[in-house]
Amino acid sequence: MNPNRSAPVAAPMPALPATVGPLGHGPYAHSAAERIPTAITSGPRSFRLSTGRLDVAVLGGTWSLDDLCDFAARENPKRGFLVVSRVLGRHLPVAPSAMRRSARDLAACIPVDLPGPVMVVGLAETAICLGQTIHEELRARWGRNDVRFIHSTRQRLDHPLLCRFEEPHSHASAHLIYSPEPPATEPPRSLVLVDDEISTGTTIRNLADALVEAWPGLETIAVATLTDWSAGSAWPLAMPRPTTSCSLLRGRLDWTPRAAAGPDGGPAAAFEAVAGSLGRMAVHENFGRLGLSEPIARPPVAGLPAITGPLRVVGTGEFTYLPFRLAEALERDGHDVVVQATSRSPAHVGGAMRTKLRFEDNYGTGVPNYLYNADPADGRSTWLAHETGADTIDPALVHALGADVIGWNA
Repeated sequence: MNPNRSAPVAAPMPALPATVGPLGHGPYAHSAAERIPTAITSGPRSFRLSTGRLDVAVLGGTWSLDDLCDFAARENPKRGFLVVSRVLGRHLPVAPSAMRRSARDLAACIPVDLPGPVMVVGLAETAICLGQTIHEELRARWGRNDVRFIHSTRQRLDHPLLCRFEEPHSHASAHLIYSPEPPATEPPRSLVLVDDEISTGTTIRNLADALVEAWPGLETIAVATLTDWSAGSAWPLAMPRPTTSCSLLRGRLDWTPRAAAGPDGGPAAAFEAVAGSLGRMAVHENFGRLGLSEPIARPPVAGLPAITGPLRVVGTGEFTYLPFRLAEALERDGHDVVVQATSRSPAHVGGAMRTKLRFEDNYGTGVPNYLYNADPADGRSTWLAHETGADTIDPALVHALGADVIGWNA
């Protein structure tokens, strides 16, 4: 709790709809023209970062580059730049309605005739909320009950493991996927793999290979990403099953790095020391790690603090979907609210990153966590949302933000 404000009082809980309404009805209605905007292209642009120069060419899409993303320098010897989404609710604060629009538009380009059952898979940590929102949209759009969701995780659970795969260029390369609970009566025939961006296709291919080994009856794969930087490369041909892909923007990235640090004791050594670190959750709720058939809409376990003005809702690590749904309900009720989340991804201040807070990971990995672009002087109150217990949240982060801590843990 923020000691500088009066004690929070139980506020009326905003309604969290179980799912979106049918296409064309209710608060999420939208027209065909909104679903299929005019294709957008633009000339090449250059972004000078502290780690090098990034040349960006937009080749097509339905959203503009400036509406979708910005760029920053990564503290990562494997990849010195970071594509910073403007609609993901992670590194940049964003209105929940903008997050909803981007997820809806991306869901609209996924083939409707995928054979069922369909499993939507969101990649940790960045695309968990995006994947879960797309799952929500697909069930409403298609009117099908055979569409499930699961997300990868970097948390060890006392539960059978389905598969493991690697994200080679990531700050946290290891991903775990657990066996769905309860076990599906019929394994999936189709996959929808959701990530924020794709570049070489290596991570998606690693994920697909692992899932096909676990579910050999898979027939087809759809890949959905906000941005696709693969520029027509042949990665879909290397996939283990016939694959289609869609995105809101297609382009090409050309990276010219500055001189790299030496291998001994430099950034590369520090990077490798934490890249494979996993947390452990002895007690956990199933918010998606063990699979979900229906979208979840669960309020926090206690009453909400009073809202006295503009608000920032901050998710933590892999716990992002329910904070987004809460913020979306508050925005629908007329509140000025933005969403963002903490991250394991280390980046330099500069470019898209105006501010940076560093603090301890609430999942207990020992890996530093970060919150970007959350300025305590911007006049917004902060709600810090978690699934791990209030005692796991670094007091330094709570103090820096003057935050009220709200939990979904039992």
